[in-house]
Amino acid sequence: MHKRRIISAVLGATMLFSLAACSSKTEETTELTTTSETTAAPTEEETTTTEEEVIETTVLEVSDLYDPSNPNAVNPVTGVQDMDPANVGKRIVGISVNNYYEALPQRGVSQADAIYEFETEAGKTRFVALFADVNTVPLIGSLRSARYMSTDICRSLNAVFIHWGGNKYVINYINESNVDHVEGNNCATSFKSADAEGNVDLPKNTFFWRNQDWKSRSLEHTGVSNGTHILEAIEHYDIDLNGEAPLLFNFTKAPSKNLENAGDCAEINVVFSQAIQDCNFKYDAASNLYMKSAKGKPQIDETTGEQIGFTNVVVLYANIHQKDIQPDLRDATFTDGGEGWYASNGKIVKITWAQDSKDEPFKLFAEDGSELKVNIGKSYICVVDDDVADQTTITETAAVEE
Repeated sequence: MHKRRIISAVLGATMLFSLAACSSKTEETTELTTTSETTAAPTEEETTTTEEEVIETTVLEVSDLYDPSNPNAVNPVTGVQDMDPANVGKRIVGISVNNYYEALPQRGVSQADAIYEFETEAGKTRFVALFADVNTVPLIGSLRSARYMSTDICRSLNAVFIHWGGNKYVINYINESNVDHVEGNNCATSFKSADAEGNVDLPKNTFFWRNQDWKSRSLEHTGVSNGTHILEAIEHYDIDLNGEAPLLFNFTKAPSKNLENAGDCAEINVVFSQAIQDCNFKYDAASNLYMKSAKGKPQIDETTGEQIGFTNVVVLYANIHQKDIQPDLRDATFTDGGEGWYASNGKIVKITWAQDSKDEPFKLFAEDGSELKVNIGKSYICVVDDDVADQTTITETAAVEE
């Protein structure tokens, strides 16, 4: 196991105690720097560095995310100290969510800690909705099948992958990649109605169902579940939820210094393909969020009736290509890295990004090569074919309504 992975396993746990007493593990978000001082030569005993000592030093590097007066733990997906301490040391979950226009509005996506959007086939896109705590997953859907990119996104974060379906090639890839997953086709029932809290009675050993309220939709656009039943599924399939939860990005509680001299960004429109040309985000200064629209309309969470919004918008241009074994599906070589954009607080900067291995989170870098500091909060990450990178448009100032 890599040292960074060991360190990341219990980030939240370390932040529940004073830093002076830290003995747990946390995320190594930046390269550690050492300061040379003139001191007496250490004894042989002093030069022996235990794993605990290394980990404690690393904790100090991310102390800006932790407020000792706050009883909550730091959410590794948002960097915000609002997570239930009982979730410390638990893996996150990544849920495959439908994003076809025919399947809108979705449910539960407004409560996701982060969302990845990526191309699947025929130019259409799909979501991976990330939740640091499975217990916070509301009624969510519609759930869809696994893809190569959604598998790799979950693998990079050691997330338990939740999906409903997947062809034999993708399922084989999931298993070969050692990604823990729950396949809805193996544990689903038919149409059910949930109460206002999303609760529903299901037959024994079933954890997914089809939403009665969506019965007028095509069947593939109706699958749902919630945190209670997803957790039951994880336990039923004997998946270990204890484990590593690396930080999604190099978060900073203070406003990101990388945006201090950045350009204005009142709106960013991301083109994925001929089918998806309006993944649109408009900055709302009142909420300090980028509000998401699709097909010229606000993208609404049907549960809340509200438009979804995010503190951070990240665009990653990637080497996306067709699969030889199944040309209609798309895949990306994330370890190639690439260029992109980072927008937050009404500002935007060019970035580069990289992935050291498939088992590592993506890293974002400023133009000077330093690791990008990302504002704490929810993030929307667009993974876009670099062949259409020049079709992204950025508007500096908001249009004046007449």
